Amino acid sequence: MWYVVWTSTGSEEKLAKKVKDMSCQNRCFVPKRIVQIRRKGDWFYTEKSMFPGYFFVDTDDVEELSLELRKIEGFSAILTVNKEYSPLMGKDAQQVEELYGNHGIFDISKGIIEGDRIIVTSGPLMGQEGLISRIDRHKRIAYLEFDMFDQTVKGCVGLEIVEKH
Repeated sequence: MWYVVWTSTGSEEKLAKKVKDMSCQNRCFVPKRIVQIRRKGDWFYTEKSMFPGYFFVDTDDVEELSLELRKIEGFSAILTVNKEYSPLMGKDAQQVEELYGNHGIFDISKGIIEGDRIIVTSGPLMGQEGLISRIDRHKRIAYLEFDMFDQTVKGCVGLEIVEKH
């Protein structure tokens, strides 16, 4: 089952690398998103953390994982509900599984604007236009709001608008 591990922002990769060496975990990854940034007039692709300060671990023994994590400097906590470790279930687990299947990377989507509607023509946001709360065409970013962990989570991913009608 998938669990969410919380750590200090910026140290997700370092901690996840240590967790990958543990025998009590099946899979572990830091979700990333591809975005475009502009430097000196040119656009470049870069990877950024999708959920800064968090990563996902698949384990069958969360108690052993917790004991092992406490030995690592920089570890903060495994997310809990009512002071009990709570695995991701249902739609949340399916979303994490899909992201893991894409090597933990949420790629850039492409779309068009027709009137006041956004239509995503390719990429992981295709068919998920309802998650988009707003876009920033200049930064090529879509701001999302979706339900995960029994709460509304906000995030941003790459979205390039190629046409406007």
